[in-house]
Amino acid sequence: MNSRRWSNVTKIIVTAALVILAIVFVVVFRAMISPTIVAFLLTFILSYPVNWIQRQTGWARGTTIAALYGLILALVALTPALLFPRLVALFLSLRTALEELIASLQTTAGPVFIFGGYQLSVDNVLQQIGDALQNILLLATANPMSILQGVTNGVLIVVYVLVVNFWLLKDLHTLQRLAIRMVPANYQEDMRRLGQELGEVWQAFLRGQLFVCLAMGSITWVALVIIGMPNAGGLALLAGVMEFLPSVGPGISGTIGTAVALFQGSTWLPVGHVTFAIIALIIYSITAQIENIYLVPNLLGGRVKLHPAVVFIGTINATIVFGALGVLLATPVIASARIIFSYLYHKLVDLDPFESTGPQQIGVRIRGLIGGRKIEALIFELDGTLTGLDLGLAEWASTHLPWLDRAVTPAQRQAIARWLMVRCEGTINFVISQLGRLQLNHDLKRVLPILDRLQGFTPVEQMTLLPGMAETLRELASRYQLGLVSTRDCDAVEKFLAHAGLADLFDVVVGREDVRNLLPHSESLLVLATRLNVDPNHILILSDTEINLRAGRAMEMATAGVLWGLGREPELQETDLILPTTFDLLEWL
Repeated sequence: MNSRRWSNVTKIIVTAALVILAIVFVVVFRAMISPTIVAFLLTFILSYPVNWIQRQTGWARGTTIAALYGLILALVALTPALLFPRLVALFLSLRTALEELIASLQTTAGPVFIFGGYQLSVDNVLQQIGDALQNILLLATANPMSILQGVTNGVLIVVYVLVVNFWLLKDLHTLQRLAIRMVPANYQEDMRRLGQELGEVWQAFLRGQLFVCLAMGSITWVALVIIGMPNAGGLALLAGVMEFLPSVGPGISGTIGTAVALFQGSTWLPVGHVTFAIIALIIYSITAQIENIYLVPNLLGGRVKLHPAVVFIGTINATIVFGALGVLLATPVIASARIIFSYLYHKLVDLDPFESTGPQQIGVRIRGLIGGRKIEALIFELDGTLTGLDLGLAEWASTHLPWLDRAVTPAQRQAIARWLMVRCEGTINFVISQLGRLQLNHDLKRVLPILDRLQGFTPVEQMTLLPGMAETLRELASRYQLGLVSTRDCDAVEKFLAHAGLADLFDVVVGREDVRNLLPHSESLLVLATRLNVDPNHILILSDTEINLRAGRAMEMATAGVLWGLGREPELQETDLILPTTFDLLEWL
């Protein structure tokens, strides 16, 4: 019996109730908004090193995150001993220099200029500048850890941020997949493209902003040291920190640096204070041009397309309303809102909301979307996906050791043996990679039959194509590019393909000799994606084990687990698609 559909009135009432509950929830738990934003921000930033470590090692995501946390904690423990004293010295010296500057501005006597009936006192102007710099001093020379005070003012807040960040990092792919699945099928591709554009904005801003800060601080320090600027290190640090205030920060740091030059002069240049101030102003102007012409376009990229006036207004208002988080997040939030409103506008006026990225596939159906993305190429793992496996070890575990029957049934022993075979796969491939790298070919040839049996690989002469696979591959090859990856040597793969009549179906084949590191290292997948000339976002990888699909996820590929080989459904829950057999893929593409 089908569930009765709600009427429009019921939908309106439920929607209104949900909105009210959401508002109440935000008001009640408003104190946790900032820590939650920080947790999401850390998730976005740390996802890049986590994916990189996974691609290099093939570790499980939980293990990778734990290792990264350990490294970060070690760096945090070493930072106070290595960097904190120097940073404190720089800030204290900068504060002293600015206090002297303010005192000079407020006590300097100057002439009075008369314009008709108006008088302009240089004393009053200088005093007002000094008062303004004193206000800036509170911001510029505050404790550098003040941005984190809102997060670290209690142990519970710290634990909350770390725990939320850990689970978001661990289940990021699952959450993305669930979010796309909640969207109607007709709009899943739109949501994936929209999410991709938003991700590019945040990636360009956060990663680029950090590099811009480091680059501007370094360039400013070198230039100020050359001209003999007093306290060059502190002023360079100020210039780097002020980069977090787009459009506004460089002007503040340049004004303060020029004023310091005016009242303190150079440590070695034989010029007057006014001349030295002009030189400092020229230096700051040149560095600003370097930032605008080279650093921002190359490090921030073209995704954050905002007019400087919009950035200025947004940053100031966000700082007033939201404080430190407003300073940091104003620009990417505004850029994200621009993308969302642009999408809504284009949909309202019946225009394509996305720029064309190349020739579109003909005849792509809604069911051709895997994980909310349009598939253009398929990568198959050879053993367990296209060919049968030798499960003799698992069968031996179930039929032997009868004295364990009361504690572990034969079926359980077989499942444990299959689980161990999957877990040994990464270690075995690592051993094979190292033996090949050391050119110990004789030793590799001697132990390879044992290692193959531990993985369930059948001898080359006994390899057989699974039923129905030839027809499935031919049909898929007519619409998609096909790639094949294997940890076997290339001769064995080519021999099998020729025997099975599949040599002409695969556009790219990658074997053991083509890479230095075998699966679950992502080098093989990177080689395949490059040779296929397809964006990894539009590639679907099929394997019977989660350990190899993990490398595909780290490459941002769509993943499909096949239950034909060693794979079991509970172990493949993080994949975009679970298939009973490989030829069931035709129902989805």
